[in-house]
Amino acid sequence: MIRKIAAYMERHRMIQKGMHVCVGLSGGADSVCLFRILERLRHEMGFSMSAVHVEHGIRGAESLADMAFVKALASSFGITVGCYAYPVERLAKEQGLSVEEAGRQARHEAFAKEAALYGKESRIALAHHADDQAETVLFHICRGSGIDGAAGIRPVRGKMIRPLLCVTREEIEAYLNAMGQAYRTDATNADISYSRNRIRRCVMPELARVNAQTVWHMNRFAEEAAELCAYMQEETERILNAHRSVSRDGEVRFALAGLALCAPVLKSRVMLQLIAEASGSRKDIARGHIMDLLSLAEGRTGRKIDLPYGLTAEKTHDALLFYKKSDQEEAFLREVALDASGEPLAVPGGKMRWRVFEWQKKDAEIPQKLYTKWFDYDKIKNRLHLRNRKPGDYFALDAGGGRQKLKDYWINEKVPQSKRSRILLLADGSHILWAVGGRISAYYKVTEQTKRVLEMQYMEEES
Repeated sequence: MIRKIAAYMERHRMIQKGMHVCVGLSGGADSVCLFRILERLRHEMGFSMSAVHVEHGIRGAESLADMAFVKALASSFGITVGCYAYPVERLAKEQGLSVEEAGRQARHEAFAKEAALYGKESRIALAHHADDQAETVLFHICRGSGIDGAAGIRPVRGKMIRPLLCVTREEIEAYLNAMGQAYRTDATNADISYSRNRIRRCVMPELARVNAQTVWHMNRFAEEAAELCAYMQEETERILNAHRSVSRDGEVRFALAGLALCAPVLKSRVMLQLIAEASGSRKDIARGHIMDLLSLAEGRTGRKIDLPYGLTAEKTHDALLFYKKSDQEEAFLREVALDASGEPLAVPGGKMRWRVFEWQKKDAEIPQKLYTKWFDYDKIKNRLHLRNRKPGDYFALDAGGGRQKLKDYWINEKVPQSKRSRILLLADGSHILWAVGGRISAYYKVTEQTKRVLEMQYMEEES
């Protein structure tokens, strides 16, 4: 038993020499077995250990007796134990969770606190075994989980390790009985009103009648599902790295050419990852959101959908954009006092500076820079404004008076709708001199007849 578990730990690289292991010790058979085996292996494998116990405040005196048992067991081997108490039933009601889920969250919080006491090289050992794995796979499938749920419990996830996944409940109890080691029995384990207990007590025995090796077959299925998930995640990351970009203000852009290259089985994973990156969370992302996103990718340009966490996805001609509404989308209007001197004018994302000077054609060439533009100063008759778009905005196309609507310009340039409200405009009424970062109006261009030049320069914050 010990050698089997040691080999499993080495196979999954659970513990390195010099690490500290916090063992989750409830007092039940599984955790007591894990504690005894790790205590036997700690010198051989070169790690230190402690125990952590969580009292859920549900079973009264029986629960307190569990804590006393754990303290005595750990003390008999010179192992320190950290004890934590949580009012799980009250937490479940306050947070709208099941008692099972509230208890799980409480345990994970306690484990994390205990592990933090021993530094970043600490690990948390939990006593899940092969029967737990089979029950978890069934539970996930019943809840509608996909292939990730079918992978069940991972042997290693972050700081958490599960050395007993290679043995069954029967093996664990036989091991403890052989050495005469006592353990506690939680009466709530028999309560089939809990979903997992119902699977354990009612479903698994029936499956064992179909095939005595059911538990091991389901564990092998979970291992293969985990391997498949790992491969698909690698492929998902490869596609995202090649076709995803993130702007300075957090907008995520995914080129649709990348989606065309995806195998059908990967498309949903790519969409899920994009939503998670743009929103900062995977929680509350349902299959319906992913299907809506795939539909958006095949729809017309300019269409948008709303996603959780205030996220919007927009289809452009060649990409999907993911962004959140921000203060930058609010209206901005500042008058440009060209006769003023002093500090540059603060604008969204940076500053604007300007100067007016006499132009001798032999002295300087007209700059062709994206964020520095020259205008014929003497053609400016009104106050200029820096602002966002308004209905009726236009450019002059030529000296003959031809016009182009700002909206048409943006459509031709394939500027996403999400960006249009944030583009800074230098305007004389509805006449746009300059869409900052884009074109200028033909009417205000510097020509051979220009005597005075207005130079406008936009400086981004990073510069």
